[in-house]
Amino acid sequence: MIKSVLSGNKIEKMVLPEELMKEMMKGGSIMEGAQFPPNVFQMVPSEFIEYKKGKHLKLRFALKEDYNNPFHITFGGIYGMFFDATFGPFSGLEAEKPTSSLDMNITYLKSTSVQDKYVDITARVVSKSKSYLLIHGEAHKSSGDLVATSTSRMIIMDPSRMAPPPKT
Repeated sequence: MIKSVLSGNKIEKMVLPEELMKEMMKGGSIMEGAQFPPNVFQMVPSEFIEYKKGKHLKLRFALKEDYNNPFHITFGGIYGMFFDATFGPFSGLEAEKPTSSLDMNITYLKSTSVQDKYVDITARVVSKSKSYLLIHGEAHKSSGDLVATSTSRMIIMDPSRMAPPPKT
């Protein structure tokens, strides 16, 4: 079911399971032309771990030397990419409409490095209304230690107010 390639600390690509792709396309015509997974996953590839509707989405991100600060510790902003790359697809799945981040807050608890191999990000819905989602995320390194938490407010977009997707 998981179709991603992990060799050492390098996740080569991400291919989402067929049932998850179908779930992402439920939004109808507004989702036509949408790209799943988005291009950012080429820069920050991840491995799909688990999705449970109404519960959570879990993705795994390899830790690379390219993500290090001068002291060989993962830059804090990298966690922001990991959380955002998880919150985005999860919010769209939960809203069944396009969403966009309004804000994101991150609390750093422990550092990581390439020796930790990967970080698992789990996103959960805290609250959902007609217009907004509040999402909480946790980052755990390969040992299982909690290394960061994040919250994000996501706006659920009104498809009638959006421009049609570009024709390809």
